[in-house]
Amino acid sequence: MFDGLAEATAALANWFDPPRLEQVVEALVPAIIFKPAAPETRRLGDTHIGGVPDVSDEFVWPRPPIPSDPREIAGRANAEMGRELRAHMERDLPYAFIAQVDLQEASTLGEVAEILPSEGRLLFFYDHMTGPWDTGTRAARVIWDTSPAAGLSQARMLSDLAEAAQAELEALADIRHDDEEGTVYGAPQREMKLAATWRLPHPASLDAERLPELRWDASGDESERFREDYEAALVEYHDMYTEEHWRRQQLLGSSEPEQDDPRLDAVVVSKFGVQHLPHELWRENFPRIKAEAETWTLLLQLDISDWMQARFTEGTVYFLIRRSDLEQRRFDEVVAVYQQT
Repeated sequence: MFDGLAEATAALANWFDPPRLEQVVEALVPAIIFKPAAPETRRLGDTHIGGVPDVSDEFVWPRPPIPSDPREIAGRANAEMGRELRAHMERDLPYAFIAQVDLQEASTLGEVAEILPSEGRLLFFYDHMTGPWDTGTRAARVIWDTSPAAGLSQARMLSDLAEAAQAELEALADIRHDDEEGTVYGAPQREMKLAATWRLPHPASLDAERLPELRWDASGDESERFREDYEAALVEYHDMYTEEHWRRQQLLGSSEPEQDDPRLDAVVVSKFGVQHLPHELWRENFPRIKAEAETWTLLLQLDISDWMQARFTEGTVYFLIRRSDLEQRRFDEVVAVYQQT
């Protein structure tokens, strides 16, 4: 990731010759990242990850809708996990709170944030238990809160969610590495500041198609060497999996898939009403799915291990939305896609 195109051009010149350098720089994608901020700078309404949101007295902590067929969702997992999923859905627990984004702060970053509202806060929620088996709108909730900052206070976690979190902490006591680790129901609060950046598109992202030599079917020694250099640059500039997982938390921009571009999954569940298409149907419909995917955008990329501050978990959640819905502020249309390697 780079602070600007001039910095990117100078850095990437160490990896690519002039013709390819121009191609790579043109393929860079603007995004907003979360950088750790000093806790003492915190004010109500500021951007943060984990903890609880800052809200008005009228705020109601959201709960996932009760599914019409819990057994069908549970049946997507193995027998043991399916029993856990059914028990979880029967408890009707609230969502876990993920992050709060100060939209006024985002607006100061300029063009990269212009598609977002410029006032209030975005509050992100997710159901970590069912989400991996339930791609779609149910597992995620995004609230655009425009309450005046002067009337905000820290929300109190609902008692049933707090009790579930405590029970999970006790159950995981033997494998926890740190008293500050979170659970699927809640994570430690960390203050963040937003920063604009330019990122190399991940090879599995649709945005990487601007670099034809990254295609799996590109052959020849030159293409192979380019792919090797490109992956080395991804690692060097923190645009691949990094030990500093906070660098993977991202607002807008191009996602860093763990499998395929998650926008493809968003189209499948939205257009076909299924979690996965059979191979033949996927191949037959891929051109249409791909074209539709390009009308979607990443809203938030969540690295679960970093959010939870725990080493015993993995996976990434992508909050995705059609650009037209984002422009119309229809945050109820956000689709959550979970991936893990």
